[in-house]
Amino acid sequence: MNIDTRLALLQAFTHGESYGLEIIERVRKLSNGKIKIPQGRVYPALRALEAEGMLESYDGPPLPERGGRPRRYYRITAAGERAARQDAKALYALLKPALGMA
Repeated sequence: MNIDTRLALLQAFTHGESYGLEIIERVRKLSNGKIKIPQGRVYPALRALEAEGMLESYDGPPLPERGGRPRRYYRITAAGERAARQDAKALYALLKPALGMA
């Protein structure tokens, strides 16, 4: 998983739990359309973040529109929250000079 995908997903999950397609849309909205995570990249990234302990998942209720299959939902863990805060601080420190801030 590349660092941009990890950063974008963790930041998006600080706004609440979600499932794959919805989180793709949330990242797009939060970035004003500048970050678009392809469907084929988001699911492996979610599983990797879960394996790292940054996210946890659970099955939602069965949905008729999914043939009775549940959606897999993900939520950020305490470790994921800490990582998201650290990532945001590091990104801000990198961008601060470029934004003309001392």
